[in-house]
Amino acid sequence: MDQKSKFLSVVLLSALVVSFESVAIEGALNTADLNLMLVSAFPSIIGGLLLMGISPRSTVQFTKDLKRQGWFAMTILCVLAATGTILWFDAIGRIGAGKEAILGGGSSEVLFVVILSAVFLSERLSKVEAIGGLMIVLGVMIVLVDAEDATLTLSIGEIEAIVSSFFLGMSIILATYLLKKHDLTPFSGLELLISGIMIIVVATVLGWIHWPNVQGMVILIVLGVFPAVGLLTYNAGLPKIGASLTSVLFALNGIMTVGVQGLVLLVEHDANVKLPDNVALALLGGAIAFIGVYLVNRRAAPEGPAVHR
Repeated sequence: MDQKSKFLSVVLLSALVVSFESVAIEGALNTADLNLMLVSAFPSIIGGLLLMGISPRSTVQFTKDLKRQGWFAMTILCVLAATGTILWFDAIGRIGAGKEAILGGGSSEVLFVVILSAVFLSERLSKVEAIGGLMIVLGVMIVLVDAEDATLTLSIGEIEAIVSSFFLGMSIILATYLLKKHDLTPFSGLELLISGIMIIVVATVLGWIHWPNVQGMVILIVLGVFPAVGLLTYNAGLPKIGASLTSVLFALNGIMTVGVQGLVLLVEHDANVKLPDNVALALLGGAIAFIGVYLVNRRAAPEGPAVHR
């Protein structure tokens, strides 16, 4: 297996892990009735500590190498990631993991990555890429259409899913830049740790934290495995195959999440997971969006990072 194929598989693993994470978050919010801020922050802190603990010496050296400019960029990255994560998780609680995944990482996030790359990195779109971008928008609109009265619905949950993609798209571009200079594992660990701490501090000051019982704390700790593996595998693809190709592969997360929801419902019929109102229509929209994502990324280089998580 060559390097490109290796990292394609790694990013696909990331999409699958985040699919399970989204459904697990949905269960934590709707079934275990855990606090949104804690679910957004605590697993990130646990995941960050796990990654930083893999190689403490590398982590210490990484923090020294950042210096003032690097710490400033890292802080901005974590603010973007924290904001995007809160909106992402709240959207899951409102519209379900499947619909959020198709609207977010499955389509609009990739579109934002392309647009933001053009704005900040002077990356020009070809005609094929422009057509792909329009298909992504079309796919998002199909997911939003209410099949019963053929109207476009845009609730708070849908808006949060799309806005979260903007913040996470910004963080992806910044992470791609930083990962060209820094080691993967300590970088991913510090990103998770700082993002989680930011959420905890702000939520505590505003009085939005409600601590759970022992069982709830155990769930939060276990959830920390998902962001650790998911972010590490996603970030691994950014400097190796580029942000564009990483995003196109991660777009499969939308379809995967609906599949994981279906699997959960097969095992536990009464599971409190919310499939899209019209699964067939949502999958159609996701498929069209993925074709658009493929067109957007047709020119992705087979080796090395893109021009740009």
